Amino acid sequence: MNWDYDHSILQVSGSLYRYFGMDRGHGSDPEMDAYLDRNRPQCIIAVLVDALGTSILDSYPEETAFLRSHLLKSVSTVYPPTTTAATTSFLTGRSPAENGWLGWNQYFKEKDDNIILFLNRSQYEGTRYPAGWSEHALPVEKIYDLLNRKDIPADSVWPGWAPHNPADTYASQLELAAELTGQNRFLYVYHDLLDDMLHRYGTDDEQIREKLRELNDETERFVRMLPGSVSVLVIADHSQINVRCIDLEQDEELCACFAKPPALEPRTIAFYIREGMKQRFEQLFRSHYGSEFLLLNHQETISSGIFGPGIPHERFEEFIGDYTAFAISDIELDYMRLNHMKGDHAGMVKEERYIPLILMQGAKTE
Repeated sequence: MNWDYDHSILQVSGSLYRYFGMDRGHGSDPEMDAYLDRNRPQCIIAVLVDALGTSILDSYPEETAFLRSHLLKSVSTVYPPTTTAATTSFLTGRSPAENGWLGWNQYFKEKDDNIILFLNRSQYEGTRYPAGWSEHALPVEKIYDLLNRKDIPADSVWPGWAPHNPADTYASQLELAAELTGQNRFLYVYHDLLDDMLHRYGTDDEQIREKLRELNDETERFVRMLPGSVSVLVIADHSQINVRCIDLEQDEELCACFAKPPALEPRTIAFYIREGMKQRFEQLFRSHYGSEFLLLNHQETISSGIFGPGIPHERFEEFIGDYTAFAISDIELDYMRLNHMKGDHAGMVKEERYIPLILMQGAKTE
């Protein structure tokens, strides 16, 4: 259950906070600190490309040549290696255990429902909750909000579905970021299409090759048009691997043990078990899936520290269930999901875990 939180996305985030005079308690990355101290950028643009993990870059070296030429090193993301946990940790400088954002859907006892945090709706029932419900239930402070409160101008750019600064393509997101650069000291750009494509097609499809070439070339064009006073950080939240899916609901004997539907992710699963059935559940799960998943009970999960350092959120123990299962192979356990994914993440396989730390400077003469 070892997870490197000393050389991780938390320290990368810590370097951003440090540069702007703030401390989140998990230290900073010395090499990134040295880069920022040497260049003293007037603006830092953090571009987070969902699923652009190190294993994806390594699989397509020619298509990602420009990005790789500025690769400082790889670091570990948080656990689980998934967008909900990792982007929240990156923006807050807090571990998943601290901020409570652990996975795609989490069980909230006040609603008796598994709620998809990013979408504010039920995972299984179709119930929709008011916009912002999740952040009201689990408040977080993100770096651009904190900077603005300190009178340090900061902003963010999002995909086309977002209400704030939306842009439909990667190129248009970068174009908008370039327009905002002169007004801000920090910009966060989030791009999600690569992750969506990897889920649908897997890691080996020709469409992935073309998407990576686009990301590489558009990033190069973007950096060359920026002034030298701007630093660009390109990072990911996780990588992806090709997966094999099992329909968990077909295992009727195991599902009979459930008090609530499973939560979190298909590769990191929180189970809520009926009273008196825990021993039966353990026996069945280990018998059926013991070679594919590591199963820990509630106290073992807490003791493992896998969800990160720091004082755990007051609701952390609610969200990890009676047991948590951690994928150690390419198997994922889908529950009531209509469409299986070809690529996925959120498990313990090393290829899911490592993300690039790419740093570069604007090339345009001012």
